[in-house]
Amino acid sequence: MSDKFSQIIAAARAAFEDKGYRVSMVDIAKRAGVAKQTLYNHFESKEALFAEVFTGCGAEAASVLDNTSLSVADKIMAFAFALRRVSMSPNGVAGYRAMTAEAHQFPELAASFYQQGVGVLHRQTAAMLAEAHRLGQLVCPNPNLAADMLFSMLTGFERSRLLLGVAQGDDGTDARVAPIVAAFLRAFAAPTA
Repeated sequence: MSDKFSQIIAAARAAFEDKGYRVSMVDIAKRAGVAKQTLYNHFESKEALFAEVFTGCGAEAASVLDNTSLSVADKIMAFAFALRRVSMSPNGVAGYRAMTAEAHQFPELAASFYQQGVGVLHRQTAAMLAEAHRLGQLVCPNPNLAADMLFSMLTGFERSRLLLGVAQGDDGTDARVAPIVAAFLRAFAAPTA
């Protein structure tokens, strides 16, 4: 990835987080210190730039799900930390706020944001849980529902407080991960012989 490309992505992320999707390409170019044409040389549209900024955010979490050297419990724990690093960080909360604020005006963009971002992670998580069920490592006959539950437990009401600026002292911290994952694993534990 070139320095210019990284510069554009960083500037676009900050612009989208500050002003939402309505920010102009001129503003993004100014923030990046490039000409507007340079932006269009890299991205055909503002939608393509927005997608690039926000859909790559879950790459670390996705790579954890593909790690075959981890046990199911360790994989879920590592995934939980990675997901929260993205979604509960100040940048993650700001990006989520920007997208939800614009979803009614740009429903196709919102759908794309979901499908290429958290939707990918959800599908991968459900597939991992289905495989754990198939192997008898978890009792998880409805992996989509189980993935919904895991995501909700890891973000849910806590992210709502962060979005509204009324966070409690430990909102967004790693201290919440172990108890959440332990509760999830208990709920779907395979019976012991």
